[in-house]
Amino acid sequence: MQGVGHDDEGILVLGATNIPWDLDPAVRRRFQKKIYIPLPEEAAREVLFKIQLGKDTPHNITPEQIKELAAMTEG
Repeated sequence: MQGVGHDDEGILVLGATNIPWDLDPAVRRRFQKKIYIPLPEEAAREVLFKIQLGKDTPHNITPEQIKELAAMTEG
């Protein structure tokens, strides 16, 4: 990020990782803001499964099974 220039107007550098503890501390220091986004809770995972299945995808998965899948995918 150094050497990009001194005019930072209109420049956005966005980084994302699921293993921030493995990043070099020098890399982490260069980001001014750090936003933690937690893993989705069970209800959100249930919605994600429904979205991924879609309305037009033929399947035999019951709503109860989707709830079970959401419960099984903690973490």
